[in-house]
Amino acid sequence: MEKPLSDLLVLDLTRALAGPICGRLLSDLGARVIKVEPPDGDLTRLMVPRVDGLSPYFGQYNAGKECISIDLHSEQGQELFLQLVPHADIVLENYRPGVMERLGIDFDRLREANPKIIMGSVSGWGHGNSRSGQGAFASAIHSEAGVTEMVARRRGEEPRNDPMSHSDTCTGLHALGAVLAALHLRDRTGQGQKVEVSMAESTLMVNDLAAIEMTGQDPKVGFKGGQNWSPVLRMANGRYVSLTIDITTNDGFRYLVEAMDQPDLVEDPRFAIIEDRVANREALTEILGEFVATFDDARAVEAAIGPGAVIASEVRSVPELAATDWADERGAFVDIDTGRGEMITVPQSPWRFLDADAGVTPRVGYRGQDNREVLTELLGLTPDELEGLEDQAVISSRPPRWSRDSSA
Repeated sequence: MEKPLSDLLVLDLTRALAGPICGRLLSDLGARVIKVEPPDGDLTRLMVPRVDGLSPYFGQYNAGKECISIDLHSEQGQELFLQLVPHADIVLENYRPGVMERLGIDFDRLREANPKIIMGSVSGWGHGNSRSGQGAFASAIHSEAGVTEMVARRRGEEPRNDPMSHSDTCTGLHALGAVLAALHLRDRTGQGQKVEVSMAESTLMVNDLAAIEMTGQDPKVGFKGGQNWSPVLRMANGRYVSLTIDITTNDGFRYLVEAMDQPDLVEDPRFAIIEDRVANREALTEILGEFVATFDDARAVEAAIGPGAVIASEVRSVPELAATDWADERGAFVDIDTGRGEMITVPQSPWRFLDADAGVTPRVGYRGQDNREVLTELLGLTPDELEGLEDQAVISSRPPRWSRDSSA
């Protein structure tokens, strides 16, 4: 079946995470994505653990891409890249603002080479402002954009970093939307477009509590935004269950009393009105915990509480979810061969089209693996010309050690 973006070619200069997730998703939608790495490679290739020499972290967001390696700090490398641009629809980059200009491949140069090119730029703080030159990793943006403080305050604990890079992944998704919108605009105008996306603003956009935070109000009573009011409790089998219920609200308390068949709780002065229940949330949660501890199954907990608005979800690890019938039925995970039979498993993209295909191509390349094929096909370079570029270190590659050893 046809993939939605199978007529597009993308040159992906991005490294780490916020940019590569955009390139991965474009590839999943059918675009031909050529990852252009510097001689030192994408830093996420170095991340542990490794499976047969390949970093699963790198593989998750670079699967499906062809991999070439060009030294863009050399004039020949810059020229070689600019020769690729007329063949492309999109160039993705996530350098700090100003780096593309210093490399001589800024949007003006790209547009000279291809007037219809779309350039998607990802940065920490956006271009043209007082913080543009500031570096950004997810933990830094979480800290600056209010996420770390808000989570700590709502949990009643000291600030600490989250293991997931929410700011990066959300920015990659916003970048995908932006470049697809730019393509649609190009279809109407015939002109190329530059669109830039900041991690800081992406993080603010996906913070569903940002507008509440801006009021300066933090009401303790009533139907509140956020998920931290939902208790996580231990069942009889030692597993944990998350309940989407705030037991201090009138409805939540009523559901609790009816499920446990403890009408006497209504007369308990600690729980008489919502303000009392908020003040004694810990005690009420402990009572609910004793009830939940009589069950071995999250579905049984959900059935006992009753209303459809209350969802009981077993707390699982990623591998545990991957082992469920749902994951198998949905095809939610994909195995990728490292090259000699060992597998890394990555999440599948979430879309399912009617009469069209989408999804990850189960392939992860080593740095520079596709140098010769891409440059021969798109630029018509001869073997001698390729040898010359390799001799001058304009292009380079780094096969896995097992591949080098087997060819020795």
